[in-house]
Amino acid sequence: MNCLIVDDEVLAQEVIEHYLSKIEGMVLVGKCNNALEAFAALNRHQVDLMFLDIKMPEISGLEFIRSLKKPPRIILTTAFTEYALEGYELDISDYLLKPVSFERFLKAVDKVRQGQHKEPAIAVAQVVAADSFYVKSDRKLIKIIPSEIIYIESQKNYLLIHTLTQEVVTYSTLNNMEDELRNALDFIRIHKSFIINKRFVRQLDNNIIFLSNGSELPLGASYRDSFIAGMRIV
Repeated sequence: MNCLIVDDEVLAQEVIEHYLSKIEGMVLVGKCNNALEAFAALNRHQVDLMFLDIKMPEISGLEFIRSLKKPPRIILTTAFTEYALEGYELDISDYLLKPVSFERFLKAVDKVRQGQHKEPAIAVAQVVAADSFYVKSDRKLIKIIPSEIIYIESQKNYLLIHTLTQEVVTYSTLNNMEDELRNALDFIRIHKSFIINKRFVRQLDNNIIFLSNGSELPLGASYRDSFIAGMRIV
């Protein structure tokens, strides 16, 4: 996969270049300091993936994207969170906040490799306030408040998010959602197809979990021990 780095900070370029060198199959074809250099590089090289800063002199990263008729897949890299929604409206693959960890960088690259860039449903959670995040659903961005999530259900390549006020269908996987909610202590995986909010658990009876909204969900055998420990059942 041919990659292009566009950033007016040399240190930021070096970090991404170093990360790319660790990933097999990633070929760096150029480093650019601004959008004008990047435009020329796109004409010279076949670029599959562009790492693009937002705040740059003269032409911003978002303005540059709008100017391209057939842009490559794009991962935005920035120190600012306020451009997240605007970036996803431009169909970017992912949005990385500086300083970027290698783990988060690798996750973004893997998403592109797997062809998930068309529906960056969960990645917005990385850049929105901790008490809410957005998912992409039917070409709209829907605000989700974690404390209002009752449970999340996997349906093949889609998730159904059940909250106190709505049910949202979004293109993603339960593993992705579990990763995004890893710092939210109320959530626990109970089955290969379900994540629940522990606050809404009413009863456990014969491996069936009863939730306060009336839902009855199965407790998978391989998740029972972690559920018991997570619920602090004695």
